[in-house]
Amino acid sequence: MVLTLNNAAFTRLLAYTGLAGDNLIKAIPSLKPRTFKSPAEPPAIRISFLRTLAADCPGCRSRRGGAHADTRIFPNKTACLRHGYWLYGQDSGRHLDFAVRPDLTAAQRRLDKVAMRCGPSAAMRAYEIASGYLQYAWRIDYHPYWYPTLLDRWQERVRTEGALAARSTWQLPSWAIHPECTALAAVFASPYWAALALPARGRQHWRFYQRLLAELAIEDGTPLRTMRIFDPLPRDIQEQVRWGRLLNDPDWGAPPPAAAIPQTVPFIDITDDYERSIGALLYSRRATT
Repeated sequence: MVLTLNNAAFTRLLAYTGLAGDNLIKAIPSLKPRTFKSPAEPPAIRISFLRTLAADCPGCRSRRGGAHADTRIFPNKTACLRHGYWLYGQDSGRHLDFAVRPDLTAAQRRLDKVAMRCGPSAAMRAYEIASGYLQYAWRIDYHPYWYPTLLDRWQERVRTEGALAARSTWQLPSWAIHPECTALAAVFASPYWAALALPARGRQHWRFYQRLLAELAIEDGTPLRTMRIFDPLPRDIQEQVRWGRLLNDPDWGAPPPAAAIPQTVPFIDITDDYERSIGALLYSRRATT
């Protein structure tokens, strides 16, 4: 449960308690006064029940004397590096040894930087999109050749923490895939990379997919010949562009507007190697029949 006060109620609270407003807000961020209807409204308090993927750190709550913080204000805090608690998703509240997990520490600090640059909501929206591809789309509908490399990496993180290795990706704890989710989120939330992902006849979008390979650390030294190894992401980008949406758009993935007219956006691969190889295969089959 979270209490929200308007300006008049907050002023009255300070008068009754004699506390400093800045210190009180720092200790309990949800008490920051807000205007409900008009600036001249009488003292009022609203009560809301917290529904968010991010939990409050038990260590930080103990330092506040048991007061709960409104985690909707900083949803990008997926982990507390001070006290070592994972705070995001179904595994929230687990105590991790971040001293032996520098990759998780670096990922959280990078996610904080993305939130500072793009805003917490945009950062976590990109994080959820990345999680959807890593945990579901690339596991269920498609299975890229590089996916087992990530799966082995995630399983190793789980074993390092002393937890039982999961047999399936949907059983993996969310902290195990945190570095890869953050890496993709940094790309998806960037206006530069979101614009570069657009299919272009000059095939400049190959740099976007090459960036994904580098961020996921799955490069094998061979040139990237097709973006189809990231399906269904290229098709999703093409579909969303038809409605004028980029990867960093707040409406990404939402149903198309009822009155909007979709644009014609062709599917352009980053090279023509795939088309030529398919053409050669079809030609050889026709020749043998």
